[in-house]
Amino acid sequence: MNKRSQLKVIAYGFTIIRSDDQPSPRIKFIDKGHHDWKTLEAFETKAARDRRMALLLENAQIIED
Repeated sequence: MNKRSQLKVIAYGFTIIRSDDQPSPRIKFIDKGHHDWKTLEAFETKAARDRRMALLLENAQIIED
């Protein structure tokens, strides 16, 4: 999804998340208040991050990039 599409989606109240491994396993997000990627949470392991991502994605207003 490109930046223009991301802005359209977050304008309707969605939060977009993505996983990242650098500098450590973390979840990044953008939403109405943050148009640049920010760290939502950092984790000790990728497995812990992936479990948290799965929980977050159960929310209808959160989508994955």
